[in-house]
Amino acid sequence: MDGLDLSFVHRIAVDETASGKWHRYVTVFMDLDRGKRSVIFATPGKGKETISAFCRHLKSHGGCPENLTVAVCDMSKAFISGIEESFPNSETVVDWFHVVKQFNTALDQVRRKESRQGSMPSGVRWAVLKAADGELTEHQKALLAELEDFAKDTAVAWRIKEMLRWVNMAVTSQAASWRLSRFINFASDLIRNNNNLTPVQRALKTVERHRDRILARWGNDYTNARLESLNGLFQAARARARGYRNINTFITMIYLIAAPIDHILKST
Repeated sequence: MDGLDLSFVHRIAVDETASGKWHRYVTVFMDLDRGKRSVIFATPGKGKETISAFCRHLKSHGGCPENLTVAVCDMSKAFISGIEESFPNSETVVDWFHVVKQFNTALDQVRRKESRQGSMPSGVRWAVLKAADGELTEHQKALLAELEDFAKDTAVAWRIKEMLRWVNMAVTSQAASWRLSRFINFASDLIRNNNNLTPVQRALKTVERHRDRILARWGNDYTNARLESLNGLFQAARARARGYRNINTFITMIYLIAAPIDHILKST
């Protein structure tokens, strides 16, 4: 890794991956313009300091922070403020995956709260997290049909989550902007004055706060999808090892799996 030349890095994606219990994380940085092996840095933690650490790493490997034009991340305040400070010329783009994740989390919180208030059909948890036109079993289709009778607030949260698919189908940034505005207004009207739907309200406010960063992905190939898929490989390696006591060992495994060092590995 010390031999990497990062002088041509212009677009990055950043995300955290769990490294152990008790909220231990490693933040991983990927060069969006590289091929399969695109991880160029990993560091302990998931706060603002991880962005500063990457900036130092970039400089020490021939890169220039001013040359960075795009940084794709989630809606973490720490990530966004760190990127804006360390990479002044970079456009911060919020990945769509994390927008959907916000509403999936809110939906699950509403379901849990409503289930404590009364009976709910078993299996609703998994049914509502699937897409309406996805691979649903007949039982799950029946559960979704019953939501209005058994879990009215969960049904509302589910409909709002599904409406994100309509926003995502917009072809142009202008259309996406219009659809996102309609989505926020429509969802806000549905949940007004309903305490059970407070998690959805929080998700809507988060999306509204990051509106421009979310819309920046339209018309571009800016996405964390590759990094999210790699995260599955990182977690599989951690599971096979039954965890790593030393966080640097986990980082080494991340590099072995996804860093552009395959030419070195083949020569040993």
